[in-house]
Amino acid sequence: MELRSLCSAGEYPHFPAILPDDERYVAVVRTVTEYQQRWHDVMNPDCALAPWDEPLSPTACVIYEASRTLPMNQGLPYFSDFGDAVCFIRYHRIPEELNTALAPGSDVAGLLPDLARMGWNWKLYRARYSPEELRRRRYEGERALDRLLARYVKEGYQPWMGEKLLVIVNTTLIDFELRAVYTLPDDLDALLAHVGNPLDGWPRPDGEAGIIFDLSAPGHREALAERLLAFGQ
Repeated sequence: MELRSLCSAGEYPHFPAILPDDERYVAVVRTVTEYQQRWHDVMNPDCALAPWDEPLSPTACVIYEASRTLPMNQGLPYFSDFGDAVCFIRYHRIPEELNTALAPGSDVAGLLPDLARMGWNWKLYRARYSPEELRRRRYEGERALDRLLARYVKEGYQPWMGEKLLVIVNTTLIDFELRAVYTLPDDLDALLAHVGNPLDGWPRPDGEAGIIFDLSAPGHREALAERLLAFGQ
């Protein structure tokens, strides 16, 4: 799976939310209107940089997703914050899976040749779900994500929100499932336990091996971003 603008111009000013215990990490939380505009603008041909192409930030949200139909198709896309992760599911995953017609060039459409070689047919798989069921899933999923985004904008990220996102995605989508949500910096240890320390093997100034990962240190986030992009490939 390959996912990689700031083409948004909201009508309201951004406001900062200071994460607890460390003033180095400041998350810029947008309004709901700004998130919506930002993700609608991704479809604009003039957008040169999609939200999933932005550099890994100290307050990024990383999601672990995988295809139910092709277990080897999994990834760890990252976004600037939890709000963007919610919008990715709301404006990208849900439409591509639950539209009546599968859009050419979508992630699911890109899997079709591999599925065909395995004797698997996407149309037959989708036929297990009636049009009414797909419409119900889409309607309920989008409304649930809208409510979750509104709570995040109003209250800032709380751990239950990641769990709620897992439940919404896994009861809405018919192919991709969400297995974990990591929000930085709080979930850094859990994320590194999943993908490993990308700095292993880097020489330390004292000549010893093993550098402690630091979100604010030069080059560390870039190394982690490369590890995330390589996951599942």
